[in-house]
Amino acid sequence: MPHARNAARLKWRFKVVLESGTSFTVDVSAGGFCTEVMRALPPATRVQGSLEGFGRKVPFAGRVAWSSPGDPSLNLRGRMGISFTGVGPGIVDLLSTHSSLLRQAH
Repeated sequence: MPHARNAARLKWRFKVVLESGTSFTVDVSAGGFCTEVMRALPPATRVQGSLEGFGRKVPFAGRVAWSSPGDPSLNLRGRMGISFTGVGPGIVDLLSTHSSLLRQAH
């Protein structure tokens, strides 16, 4: 079953740094992001960390909206959807830089 989304998502690989480790986004929007991880946290878990890209590091607070476990024995990563509950002002700059690059490529 596909996950419900409230905002348009942009495919972009930003580095995600959480207490539980480092991962990369699959897609991102102003409301949150999906990330691939070796160990997915359960839904409703509160998280804090940062998104990094284009030489910027943007702090955020959020909660796990959904998660799908991976299989470490097959080196298969899981996924988590993180909904922002608080973001630094740099998130708008980070996403607008990404959008500008997409427009230039097309």
